[in-house]
Amino acid sequence: MQIETPQLNAQFINQGFVRKIEQGQIKQAQDEGTAFIRSKMRQTSFAREVLPPVVLSDDEIDRDEYTDLPKKIVEKEPDSEATFVTFKGTGKRRWFSGPRYAIHFGKVESDRFVKSKFELMTYQNDIRKILTDNSVKDMADEEDKKFIDTVNAIATGTQHYSPGSGFTAANFVHCFQYLLSQKIPIGKVLMTKELYYEALKLQYADVGSDILARHYDDGIEQEEKLWGIPVVTTIKNDIIPNTDFYVFGPQEYLGNFFLLQDATLFIKQEADLIEFWSYSAPGLGIGNTASVIRCTLTL
Repeated sequence: MQIETPQLNAQFINQGFVRKIEQGQIKQAQDEGTAFIRSKMRQTSFAREVLPPVVLSDDEIDRDEYTDLPKKIVEKEPDSEATFVTFKGTGKRRWFSGPRYAIHFGKVESDRFVKSKFELMTYQNDIRKILTDNSVKDMADEEDKKFIDTVNAIATGTQHYSPGSGFTAANFVHCFQYLLSQKIPIGKVLMTKELYYEALKLQYADVGSDILARHYDDGIEQEEKLWGIPVVTTIKNDIIPNTDFYVFGPQEYLGNFFLLQDATLFIKQEADLIEFWSYSAPGLGIGNTASVIRCTLTL
């Protein structure tokens, strides 16, 4: 009787591919490696570009007083002020308290893919790797949706600003100035790639002839900044409207993104059936609501 192990079963998936390489059929193997047609573009998490995540160790997790759910308590900077006094005077004595806020965690999980190993043998590509890569990006979409939902809940009233019509320097300056008026430095700008391509319409007077020439030769994708501000772009126009962009303060003024566990692939086999899926446990919080502004352009 043969004993099967999950570590050895992965060999079945690429048997045909490896065999062609061993037999010197390099061209056929290369053709098969590119034969898988993608159905749509996918992208990693833009929330992680705005707030780089930090993986927590067990001893960094805080306990909740009412449940068994994990959380992380983050301390915020206490406010302070100075007073002008004479040489014989003293400053005001005040009791201070350090404000805090809690970040709670959840789980993001992909679909659970099930397939017979004998059916997997018919694929000329490593279908497991393709589905796993895509599922991790699908999980990133869920992170981004929660991030934008949180930001939109904060960016209301005066923090949701409509500067005017067109992708112009003046409209961006209005939004930058609002953040600066809250005594928050500018960290990053977030927008869709479609909106970012509006930068190609900027005139010579806005950006200069050398930048226009570079855009003509290399395209806008080579640029990582607008007016000196780092820009995070995304193809996820189903999450962010093409008319909106967000201005954030630096991470130390904004909030935190923690991970109890980053995206992890789990594989399980029962007889000839192989089941695999990915999961993660993220937690995100905005500790300073003044460090976010949402701007809507009229295009």
